[in-house]
Amino acid sequence: MIINETFETYRTKERAKNIFKQQLIMNKMSITGKITKIFETEEKGNFRVRKLIVETNDKYPQVVALDFTQNNCGLLDAHSVGDNVEVFYNVRGRAWENREGKTLYFTSLQGWKVREYKEEVTTKDQAPDREDDLPF
Repeated sequence: MIINETFETYRTKERAKNIFKQQLIMNKMSITGKITKIFETEEKGNFRVRKLIVETNDKYPQVVALDFTQNNCGLLDAHSVGDNVEVFYNVRGRAWENREGKTLYFTSLQGWKVREYKEEVTTKDQAPDREDDLPF
């Protein structure tokens, strides 16, 4: 009886670990593309924000604006227009009620990490007309 209870406790803990790992993976969002514009830092009281515009390298490119706030504004200093980057971000949303009582909803992408991104090039991409020339 004790062995079965111990095994069930172990299985429950393992399930909880797997769910936590899945949540971490789902919350790690990133986008890759070329920087098309980096705005100057705007200060509003104690709040600082800086926008980054990235164009994706997809078949149908998307132009995406990301916000960097507070201490993260400085992360963009190491990059310039034309750089290929991977930007990690969180999705932020909020509701706001205007004077007429109508509720408006806002969504923003808040960046927290930027790194240089190099696409992996396969041998086939480098020389598409070349066949495998293995000796065996």
